[in-house]
Amino acid sequence: MCGIAGEMNFGNGNVPPENVSRMCDLLVHRGPDEGGYHFLPHLVLGIRRLKVIGVVNGSQPVHSPLQRATCVFNGEIYNYIELKEWLEKEGYVFQTNTDAEVIVHLYDRLGIESLKRLRGMFALAIYDDVHRRLILARDCAGKKPLNYAETSSGGVVFASEIGALISHPEINKEINREAIDRFLSFRIIPAPLTIYRDVHKVKPGTAMVFERGRMTEQRYWSFDFTERHQEKTEAELIQTIDELLVDAVRVRLQSEVPLGALLSGGLDSSLIVSIMSQMIQEPMHTFSIGFADRNFNELDYAKMVSDYCGTIHHQSLISPASALSVFDELLLKFGEPYAFPSAIACYFMNRLARQYVTVALTGDGADELFCGYNRYKIFAAMPDLPNHHRLSGKVDLKLLAKADGDISAEYQSVLTDGLRDSVKREIYSRDFWSHLPADFPVNYLQERFGRNAHLGDRLSRAMEVDCNFWLSDAQLVKIDIASMAHSVEVRCPMLDQKLVEFVSGIGTRHKLADGQEKRILKRVAQKYLPPAITQRQKKELAVPLENWLATSLRAEISNVLLSDEALSRGYFDPDRLIPFVNNYGPSDSYAVWTLYVLEQWHKLNGSSGAESSSEQSELALQEV
Repeated sequence: MCGIAGEMNFGNGNVPPENVSRMCDLLVHRGPDEGGYHFLPHLVLGIRRLKVIGVVNGSQPVHSPLQRATCVFNGEIYNYIELKEWLEKEGYVFQTNTDAEVIVHLYDRLGIESLKRLRGMFALAIYDDVHRRLILARDCAGKKPLNYAETSSGGVVFASEIGALISHPEINKEINREAIDRFLSFRIIPAPLTIYRDVHKVKPGTAMVFERGRMTEQRYWSFDFTERHQEKTEAELIQTIDELLVDAVRVRLQSEVPLGALLSGGLDSSLIVSIMSQMIQEPMHTFSIGFADRNFNELDYAKMVSDYCGTIHHQSLISPASALSVFDELLLKFGEPYAFPSAIACYFMNRLARQYVTVALTGDGADELFCGYNRYKIFAAMPDLPNHHRLSGKVDLKLLAKADGDISAEYQSVLTDGLRDSVKREIYSRDFWSHLPADFPVNYLQERFGRNAHLGDRLSRAMEVDCNFWLSDAQLVKIDIASMAHSVEVRCPMLDQKLVEFVSGIGTRHKLADGQEKRILKRVAQKYLPPAITQRQKKELAVPLENWLATSLRAEISNVLLSDEALSRGYFDPDRLIPFVNNYGPSDSYAVWTLYVLEQWHKLNGSSGAESSSEQSELALQEV
């Protein structure tokens, strides 16, 4: 696992090496073991490496024969051994036994089509010297992040993290107000947008090709929830899922450094731990975190799974004070506002894990594939609830009333858990409002749902949108940033490409039945786990935010949001914001937290609201 960065100039000017060097210095937490560079007058590629595979001879950048292509790569390719064997039959000679070298030889053989052959998680940059072409690409699900921007001199610069990218002196740091509006709705900023107008994210399953001063986007893979296994019985589906999941775990046990698992106590991580424990001879390490509030504490269940599987278990408790003490560091690592409080829990779990292991497996991804979120039940019930009276407090009823049968508007009302449109209308300033699209409030999901109308099944359509959007932009970025902050490589067997391509083709009637979420996965899990785990009600990894905001954190949150600096930001009408903050209750918890995260991000980055100060931003990052 690594952090990568680089710059390419399409003109006649040279690329200053110090710019990429600075970015790599800001990515040391992603790769503390080793650094490497590839220098050409018009190109610099850099990497910070965490040694997991090829500890002795796995240095990067790597080159194809005659250095026709050069690659820096963040991630793991789990089928690299079989790919290497095929390439050797094709006449390729390898200098190492690493997946990185497989990538560059495979590109030399197949070009961009090679991306479809990679089974794993990755963000990579390949420089093709023959065509003077730079390719930036991410894995199918979007487990590994990659950001880019065009420079004022006409080149392109990229980095694994936004915070490193904006240290480049030619990056325009003007704030993207549409991105802020989306953030205030969803609590994340979806790709390709970032908080900065001129900085973009590479989308999952996508290659960005920069050649002769032009940029093209090539989507090589996406989630497809078209039902494809109608002829199979449920017993046959269960058997195939079992076989694919076992194989997905098996290939993710490749490691030359200590390996363990993150164990929440829920079904998904417990299932992964149980399968792992049957493959590893020695007892493995598992890690859990909890809270004093028992409604958010799953430590007893995690300990039950640990005892059942015979793991060496470690756990710790998070307090409000400890959560707030690390939040600024975590927010700087994200590089833009990110308001999922569960990131705090994820951060502490990985910090605990790093004391014992470098690689950790997790159960993430199952909720999106197997219909595990409570919102799917709500969404599935909507057609039978014409008055939607039972949904109060869970969806934006005003937005829902205007949906008029539009599935995208209906689902946006479910998915919006930051600021509802009614709150936005109340507190937005006229100036901020004037910079938003004329059709505010905007249906941001309309285009996404427009691409899957052929599915027919509304629940499958929602799950496909989630996997192509919510999964990478909300869940996987959290896992990546919170783990790499501690130099931990997290692997997600549930998102193995072979498993995903099979499970996404299973009809929703096997996943959500009689109000039971993930029914078919629970049937698989019965082989590996006790009924106390397979039959328990799902809990998402979360923090007791409502209680914290009402008690120990209320003064801090209010002071930040009502400071002179915050009130002069320009996004909100002070006369409306002040009473909203002073009088917020439990139902406003996520809205208030979302506002706090936005303001705290501005403070950390020295931003006025119109544009950021590069000098202050870089200083803040260096101090972490």
